[in-house]
Amino acid sequence: MSINRVKIANSVYFSGITDERYKTNRISINLIMPLDKETASANAIVPSILTRGNESYPDFMKLTKKLHGLYGAVLSNTVGKLGDAQVCTVSISGIDDAYALSGEKLTEEMASILIECLLNPVLEDGLFKDKNFNLEKNNLIDQIDAEINDKRTYSINRASAIMCEDEPYGINRYGSKESAEKLTNSMAYDAYKRMLNESRIEIIFVGCGDYNNAKTVFEKAFSALDRSDSPMPETVLSAPKSEPLTHTDRLQVNQSKMVLGFKTDCDDVSAMRLMTALYGGTPTSKLFMNVRERLSLCYYCVARYDRIKGLVLVDCGVESDNIEKAKDEILAQLENVKQGDFTDSDIENDKLSLLNSFKTIGDAASAVEGWYVTQIYSGTNFTPEEEGEKLSNIGKDEIVQAAQSLKLDTIYVLTGEESQQEGE
Repeated sequence: MSINRVKIANSVYFSGITDERYKTNRISINLIMPLDKETASANAIVPSILTRGNESYPDFMKLTKKLHGLYGAVLSNTVGKLGDAQVCTVSISGIDDAYALSGEKLTEEMASILIECLLNPVLEDGLFKDKNFNLEKNNLIDQIDAEINDKRTYSINRASAIMCEDEPYGINRYGSKESAEKLTNSMAYDAYKRMLNESRIEIIFVGCGDYNNAKTVFEKAFSALDRSDSPMPETVLSAPKSEPLTHTDRLQVNQSKMVLGFKTDCDDVSAMRLMTALYGGTPTSKLFMNVRERLSLCYYCVARYDRIKGLVLVDCGVESDNIEKAKDEILAQLENVKQGDFTDSDIENDKLSLLNSFKTIGDAASAVEGWYVTQIYSGTNFTPEEEGEKLSNIGKDEIVQAAQSLKLDTIYVLTGEESQQEGE
């Protein structure tokens, strides 16, 4: 499942990935910009406004009717974060031309709808239509609230922000609730024009069909734009703090959350992946088998690795009385990995788990798209199969070296307000 990527305009690239197992095609336009607290919320609202209509289909009902006529094609949008960059995406999915009953050119039509949503949105007095802006502003605030109300997500975001304070990575992908509430239509439209002119644009086609007709649609559309040739936004690895910082927030929560944040400068991604899996990424990992199962200190305890920013986060749900015990045991299990206290059988089990996850990437076009956007952003071009081959060659020494590169940076705790009263 290799990628064919070509430049079609200044800072605009088209990538085609074909897999005959699919019966559908997915096309996405990914606008990649530096993550900035001043513009994050304004950028984040743009994709949702763009997918509400375009000049040819100026209201949501007309656009929906057109999509239904394309055998139920689906228009969607997302906002994500890759290291220090914000990624705003509009996409469309539908069946391949080969399955059209009357020989319709569905892929070309889907590409045309998508590019028109991007280049010719519904405007009113030189700005976005007020109805669309106000609706999506409320939706954006709701999305931010949803992350705040999910205390596990909230804790991970807070830990990341503290670890990378004054760095773009510490900014939420949607920006802050305060900035979202202050958004005006003019600010959103200015963000749209800036994104259109200055972002790195990566168009990804994933499906079973011929992507050349879609590619032609995008080439023609972008050839008419006068865009600067902007570089891909960079991510800078942050240095660990000289001494680990402990930060506690107190809210009304029934279950405390704790996140231990580590930084690494290890550039062996495969070794880091395998080390993280062995440490806390699988049901047979050190953290699951010891912290959760043997000692019953946590409801869950999971390690995750951000390869782009060079971070490993361990997050757990824990009773307030067990916070210190859990922290000590999490660090003790890392020390065991650093000392090579694991077997060849442990390595093989975790390799099989990761290899299986690589194999399942191809099950969903959106997962394939996400894989290659990350590869492109990182400046690499490995297929999941190639990453699997690299992983298979990792041995115990590389795992130990990866573990030894971890440096504890931040200990974040979210606990109940009653804990504060008990301690007074």
